[in-house]
Amino acid sequence: MQRLPFFLAFTLALAWLAGAADYKLKDGTTLSGEPVAWTDRGLVVRTAEGKYSQRTAWTNFTQEGLKELAKHPKTRPFVETLIDEPPPGDAGAGGEVNVPETAVAKRPWKAPKEAAGKPVPPENPGIIAGLLGTSIGWLSLFVFYAATIYAGYEVAVYRRRPKNLVMGLAAIPFAGVFSPITFLIMPPVQTEEEKKPNAVEQAAQQAKAGHKEEEKKGFALGKAKVKATGATAKPVATAKPGAPAASAAPAPSPVKAPAPPAAAAPPEPVVYRRGETNINKRFIETKFAGFFKAVPGPAERDMWVVWVTATGGEYWSKRVVSISQTEIVVNCPQEGGGSLDQTMQLVEITEIHLRPQEG
Repeated sequence: MQRLPFFLAFTLALAWLAGAADYKLKDGTTLSGEPVAWTDRGLVVRTAEGKYSQRTAWTNFTQEGLKELAKHPKTRPFVETLIDEPPPGDAGAGGEVNVPETAVAKRPWKAPKEAAGKPVPPENPGIIAGLLGTSIGWLSLFVFYAATIYAGYEVAVYRRRPKNLVMGLAAIPFAGVFSPITFLIMPPVQTEEEKKPNAVEQAAQQAKAGHKEEEKKGFALGKAKVKATGATAKPVATAKPGAPAASAAPAPSPVKAPAPPAAAAPPEPVVYRRGETNINKRFIETKFAGFFKAVPGPAERDMWVVWVTATGGEYWSKRVVSISQTEIVVNCPQEGGGSLDQTMQLVEITEIHLRPQEG
C-alpha cells in the first residue's frame, strides 16, 4: 500500500512525457509542454512546472512545430491546412522540384458556326428600314402612335376642344404629332359662365350706368329751365328820338345755370348663392380675379367680399390669399388694426356677397 502513490506518480509522469513535446515558434523561441486547450484562436500548453502558457495563435508556429502538432489527434484538424505539403515529383538539389517542360502545340483558330435559321441584319440599315424590319421597331411605332392619340385626348380636355377633332387629327400618321402641339398653344375655349363679367366688372358697369343716367337727368332738367325762362322774357322797348321817355320796361330775369348732377348712387350688392351658382375653385378665380392681387386695383379698392358659411359665420375680406380644390384662405381686416387670415372649406360656403364700401 505504501508503494501505490509512487506508482501513480510514476504513471502520470510517463503520460506527461508521452504527451509533452517541443513546438518551435517563428520568433525563434520554443513552446514546451502538453497541449491542454485548443480553439480556432490558438493553443494553450501546460509546462513541466504545472503552469499554463498564454494562448498562442496557430500562425505563430513554424512548419516544424505545425508538423509536431499534427501528431496529436486533437490538434491535427487545426494545423492541417497550415502545413505546406511539398509538390509531387523528384526533388533535386536544394529541395527544388524539377518539372520537365512540355511543348504544347498551338491550336489553330476556328470561326464559330452560324446557327441555322438565324436572321442576318443588313450591314447599313436606314432608320425607316430598321424600324419596319424588326418586331421591336413595329412595337415602338405602335406605342408612339398610341401615345400621340392619347396626348391629343389630354390636350382636348385641358383646352376644352372637341375630343373627336383633336384625336382624329392626332391619328394622322406622321403629321398627327403636330395636332396636340397646335391645340396646346391655342387659347382654351371659354364657357358661358366665364364669358360673363366678373363681380367687380358688374359692379363697375352698374355704377357707370347709374352715373350716366344721373348726368342725362341733370342735363335734361337744365335744358328745360333754360327754355322756360326764355319763353317768359320780354324785349326791352326803345324810345324814339324827341319823344318822351317811356316808362322803363321790366328787366328780364337772369337765366339760372343747370344744377350739377347728383352723386351717382352706389352699386347694388351682388349675391351668389349655392344652388343658383356652382361655387368652386374655378368660379371664384373667374369672378373674383381682382381680389387675388396683393395690391387691389381701383375697382376692388372700395369693395368688400363677404363669405357666408353654413355654420353661420360671416367673414368680410379685401383679398384672397390662396385657394385650392377644397379650401380658401382670405385676409380679413380687423377693427383695431391689422388683419387676420381665415381658412374656409369651399363646401361650407353658402353665399358670396360683393358689397360697396360705405363712407
